[in-house]
Amino acid sequence: MIGLPFSDTFAQSRGPATVEIEVGDITLVCRYFPADGEDPAAAVLLLHGWSWPDNDPSAGLVSVAEAFQHAGFTALVPSMRGWPPSGGSDDCAGRQVDDILQSLEWLGRQPAVDPDKLFLTGFSQGGQIALLAASRGAPVRAVAAFAPVVDPGHWGEHTNIDGIRGYVMEECGGPAGWRSRSVLPAASKLVQPVLLVHGDADRRVPTQQSVKLYQELTAAQRPVQLRLIAGAEHDQDAVLQPQLAIDFFLTSIGDDQKQK
Repeated sequence: MIGLPFSDTFAQSRGPATVEIEVGDITLVCRYFPADGEDPAAAVLLLHGWSWPDNDPSAGLVSVAEAFQHAGFTALVPSMRGWPPSGGSDDCAGRQVDDILQSLEWLGRQPAVDPDKLFLTGFSQGGQIALLAASRGAPVRAVAAFAPVVDPGHWGEHTNIDGIRGYVMEECGGPAGWRSRSVLPAASKLVQPVLLVHGDADRRVPTQQSVKLYQELTAAQRPVQLRLIAGAEHDQDAVLQPQLAIDFFLTSIGDDQKQK
């Protein structure tokens, strides 16, 4: 199920190296950025947002991965199901969630990675998938979701992009498929600390998506933080600020060490 065993060449180079992870019927092609040093390091899986099917949106996360790498993390950046050079079709956080759970398994098995210090980060659809994976038992310490889709039905109704309404009806499964792709019903299962970051001027994936999840998690007494970026729209460069996630994740590691 998990493809391409760890190669010593990964540890000898800061990368990125290209790795392939077999997930059921397809192969995910990923960029792998190993941390420096000989000791097993914390690791983060970074998930891109939606893009046109012939693009590779994971390329837009290279600088984010490098920021994590410079902070001492190993980073894995897959091109998700539905985008080249990986296979399959986009399914709006359907099988994509299972793919990421298997990718985390692969990541945690690498000798250079501390399996007790795994983290998830995603932008937009990637944030949705990260949150859903965490709610389904992903072995991660914390999650940072930037401008995530939280409730597909509400998203399709309130977005300012007409094409998204058709996408929500088709790729998101219509009303029958929305519940399994919504983070809200799974909020009580998000036991990991969650960081939500959203532009307060986002109308493509309206800011209320993160606000609603924050309210649900707060009501459930789950550890959650919400950061709103003033004046930011649905702009990855403005909203996906890696240092926010790095600080959040390092705090969770520090809190654990204090408890010990």
